Amino acid sequence: MPKEDTLEKEPKERILEAGALLFATKGYAAVGVREIAELAGVNVAMISYYFSGKAGILKEIILRYFDEVKGIYDKVLAQNIEPEIALKTIVKELVNLMKKKTIFCKVAITEMPFNLPEFMEFKAEVARRHIDYIKQGLQLIKLFVDDNRYNSIITPAAISLIFSHFLFGPFIQKVWNVELDENYYNLYSETISTLLLEGLTGLIKKLNNKGETK
Repeated sequence: MPKEDTLEKEPKERILEAGALLFATKGYAAVGVREIAELAGVNVAMISYYFSGKAGILKEIILRYFDEVKGIYDKVLAQNIEPEIALKTIVKELVNLMKKKTIFCKVAITEMPFNLPEFMEFKAEVARRHIDYIKQGLQLIKLFVDDNRYNSIITPAAISLIFSHFLFGPFIQKVWNVELDENYYNLYSETISTLLLEGLTGLIKKLNNKGETK
């Protein structure tokens, strides 16, 4: 049964949160609409009304995640700051997003690769748009490599690098015995930024020496 504070929210938001929690713990394929409705404290018909079924819930979660990411890029790029500072700020904002909305981000990221027929074109279109504004952002801060071979490696690797802790957080805490406080997340953001900057800078210099960048 849903908690009292959950019931204070609008039905649509309760359905989304219930779906996200169940998808994150069980996987999309293993969750049914009745289970989502029960956890959200709504009638099954409300899921059809708001989302046209289970697939619509996952689509909304993915779209919201990408909208949040786009908002971060837009806000940082509007500041017109130095490339290294811009990238560090983007990473820090992404880490904060994942810290605050771990379940939504986890579902959006982990469900993207699965080959579900009803999501093939939708996922491809969302991913293309996402990659396009990442490309525009990196071009603006002078950290873009204009070669799809490299970008097909860098983009998924960067997303995985930033999100890795939030996928394995409890395991990491037990194995390395670290305190997951604000200081840790500041260190996390700074470390990820350093890894990305050194790797990208090294790659750009290498390509410039070969005359392969535009």
